[in-house]
Amino acid sequence: MDTAAFLRHIEESFARIFSDGLCLMEYLPEDKWLALKQAGLLLPFLDEQHGGRKADQFEIQEVLRIAGHYGVPVTLRTGIEGALVLQPLQEFGNPAQIAQGLDLIFNGEGGGLAVTEPETSGAAIAREMQSFYEYRDANTVYVNAAKYWQGNSQSDFLLVAAKERKNGKLSKVINLLLVPKQYIRYEALKSEGLRAVRYAVNRIDAEMPAAQVMKLSESDTAGLRAFQNIFIRSRLQLVGMTHGIMEYIVENAEKFVRRDIKFVEYERREILRRYAVSKILYGFTCKHVSPDAPVAHQLMEANIIKTLATEFTYDAAQMLQKLLGAKGFERGHPASNIAIDFRPFTIFEGPNDMLYAEIYDQFTRATAAEKEAGVKLDKSQTLLMRLQSDNRFGTVSLPERALPDDIAAFLSRHTLGGACPLEKVFIGKVVAKLFAFVQAEADDAAAFLLKSIRKDILDCAYC
Repeated sequence: MDTAAFLRHIEESFARIFSDGLCLMEYLPEDKWLALKQAGLLLPFLDEQHGGRKADQFEIQEVLRIAGHYGVPVTLRTGIEGALVLQPLQEFGNPAQIAQGLDLIFNGEGGGLAVTEPETSGAAIAREMQSFYEYRDANTVYVNAAKYWQGNSQSDFLLVAAKERKNGKLSKVINLLLVPKQYIRYEALKSEGLRAVRYAVNRIDAEMPAAQVMKLSESDTAGLRAFQNIFIRSRLQLVGMTHGIMEYIVENAEKFVRRDIKFVEYERREILRRYAVSKILYGFTCKHVSPDAPVAHQLMEANIIKTLATEFTYDAAQMLQKLLGAKGFERGHPASNIAIDFRPFTIFEGPNDMLYAEIYDQFTRATAAEKEAGVKLDKSQTLLMRLQSDNRFGTVSLPERALPDDIAAFLSRHTLGGACPLEKVFIGKVVAKLFAFVQAEADDAAAFLLKSIRKDILDCAYC
């Protein structure tokens, strides 16, 4: 099938498989989830050599978007198995591991990626990670790990992130292990939302075949970079999920919200303005990301997409819930669970405020391409000068998007090395929204982004 026919087939499959309704307050029925996968839901994430589709970022984004029309948990589970399991499995697994994983995914309950730990949470890829594996002999490893808050945590297997231990010491290298469920103990978590995606504390304390180890790299630096790239790609693709959810919010607003009250109409327009920004971010990933090309150089863009897509979608979900009144708090209403289910998106893979500070750091440092060209950034250079020289903005900027004088003046008052840790958060927000602003084709979206940027500038002034 060509792309158009394939995507029609996926839409028809969703409509058929969920024709008798879908309860998002309980775990997604495993038979229906398997039927979706067997209908081809995950094929855009799968390489052609393994029976998947021809590499096409648009198809990946579209299946995530379509799934979003059936609720947050449905698109989240699509993203988990596609971006966090299938893609790393194919990139780092050997033929036997890939065959084992694909069989469990397409003929069983699939798998998840286990990274965060109960004691260290978001510091998972730093030195705090304590999960480890240790070779007993050439054919056996002992694995000791505690993980939590990974989706699909009670599925057929987990890709478990762990460090190798030698002579009682943990190395810096992080690798993955394909761990079948027979080695994993589960302690179910009672989450406030996302009940349709099973979460648990997973504990592993067992010997297993050494063939389950997936080496990311023999080099410490390259291994950590490869591990980080999993999340760079995941963040770039995240907008497929959030855009589908945003469309779901817009649809429910049109369906359930009255439009003859001026303030209600104002709030509805605010939702649509955030939807317009979502379109910009969605378009960027479709145009500038490729599933078969490296993404290490797009860390800043990935963090921008993750923060803005989740922030504006969560804003829209809260507005919709408010406009629904009591219905917005009614269990089982099609739109009542969106806000609570979506809130974790602003936290996982890095809390947004932390990522805004990182965006500032990434913006004020020379890119890999600049370093290769011998470019060195002067820390006394202003943010405005940096914006004008940064190719990441120049390649996406539209000529009609001139920077207003007041925002240019703000950027001129700050140098690359002059922000304190708190100011980095607010300036990072400004940088992120400018990245969307320079791409905005619609004047309404551009005006909304400028308004939001000016608020961030005020927050920076009074922080």
